[in-house]
Amino acid sequence: MRIIDMHAHVDVCPPLNWYDTADKLIKLMDEAGIEKAVVSAYLNVPGPDNSCAERLWKSIEPYKERFMMFIRMDPWFGQDCIDFLRDACKKYPIRGVKLHPAHYTLHPYGELTVDLCREAGKLGLPVLFHCGDEMMCLPLQIGELAKQCPDTTVILAHMGGFAHNRDAIEVAKTCPNVYVDTSEVPLCKEIKWFVDELGPEKVLFGTDAPCCDPLVELKKVQLAGLTREELEYVLYKNAVRIMKLEDKEEGGR
Repeated sequence: MRIIDMHAHVDVCPPLNWYDTADKLIKLMDEAGIEKAVVSAYLNVPGPDNSCAERLWKSIEPYKERFMMFIRMDPWFGQDCIDFLRDACKKYPIRGVKLHPAHYTLHPYGELTVDLCREAGKLGLPVLFHCGDEMMCLPLQIGELAKQCPDTTVILAHMGGFAHNRDAIEVAKTCPNVYVDTSEVPLCKEIKWFVDELGPEKVLFGTDAPCCDPLVELKKVQLAGLTREELEYVLYKNAVRIMKLEDKEEGGR
């Protein structure tokens, strides 16, 4: 069965002691049998280091058939952020946008973030939100944005966090454009709960690698008690549809 990871990272930033290379991630992916992975950096653009988008692409370019590049952005910069996204799409094969509101302290349903996400939708780019128990990252807050951006695919990472997973279910039920990913979910039964409540078409496999071990993240899904058909949707079919990938029956690499 194919496996596509919708949430992983590659970045090297010595001042912050980050050394998460593409080689390191490829090794973890191979161990878990992961065919492709969405990857983003840890730093936002625009910002103090606008080279991180170029650095990410140069890191993953040797494995461009294995990686899908999401650019991590800071909506505080308003139109400059939107212009940066448009320019980056001309320079690199950008496949989506990653947002982590706790890192730039901006409400996700505010005008600046809504404008950026609407632009992403126009460009055909899904937006992956860090969605957890921190303020400005709550499912209901991101749900308010999703309602204002109906043409943009919005993915709630981590199934809404440890304490707000029920809110994530309600948002995904209410908004046709909202999906969830399984990364860092603590309990197998939580994955089963989401699939039962939302249907398997709304749940995406994610690992948050290399922060988390892909083998562990995969095992949680495999032990969740899903049918084979449900597993296929979660592990690859939904990613194939959202990312417009080749729809192969089995195998991958």
